[in-house]
Amino acid sequence: MKHHGFFLVAASLMHTALAHMGIYGVWLNGEFRGDGRNVHVRTPASKINSPAGDTFAPEWFWSERGDFYTGNHKGPLLVYIAPAVTSGPNTPNIWTKLYHYAYNTTDGYWSDDYFQKNAEATKGHHFITIPDIPAGDYLVRSEIITLQEAMYDNGAQHYPSCVQIRVKTNGSAVLPGGVSFPGTYVPLQRGLKWGLGGDDPSEYPIPGGPVWEGSPGGGIYKLSLLAHPVSATFSRFFVYRLGTITISNGFNG
Repeated sequence: MKHHGFFLVAASLMHTALAHMGIYGVWLNGEFRGDGRNVHVRTPASKINSPAGDTFAPEWFWSERGDFYTGNHKGPLLVYIAPAVTSGPNTPNIWTKLYHYAYNTTDGYWSDDYFQKNAEATKGHHFITIPDIPAGDYLVRSEIITLQEAMYDNGAQHYPSCVQIRVKTNGSAVLPGGVSFPGTYVPLQRGLKWGLGGDDPSEYPIPGGPVWEGSPGGGIYKLSLLAHPVSATFSRFFVYRLGTITISNGFNG
């Protein structure tokens, strides 16, 4: 058995931005853990006990629960993990990508199309499975990058959030790292500078490097309730632009 404790990551609040997308709450192993909007960042950590392979699923929303964002917000969905005890602005290359999704050449869907056109199946959810990693504290960074203004310099919009987890029993998987925040996303790099109306979406280069081969993966749909009750606390997050950073109502991942 593996035991994961999920708890709040402290907020880094700066000046107000035009944040119009957020996480309403978190689901763990298919069970909703309550409205997480604007939870005080000093809320004591909630802990969970659950088997290996816990599923962690943010529920995204627009202005009210169930109205997942509409319009042209195409772009990649990305999830990373890093050891929390060594993470920080001056700690390079500690993040490992667990999941990403951008464009499906078969059906022509971007990640936001799955949220919108398959709304009954997704309910604004995507999920990842926590890998069988060594005991310790980790940060999980979930992020959507929207490209509707990415034809302009620094036009890509980033919506990241971080949740800290605690793994209490030792697994054998070793996270390779290789991704750094800040540093991985560079203004004007291909994938952040992108024209939805002119560039070929089948050639879109997803930022942040490849998904780790040892990742259990994830998906864009709502999971059914599993047998193991869990709990968590969390908060809303922010939007920022590379180059001219603006942040509101949330915490930095």
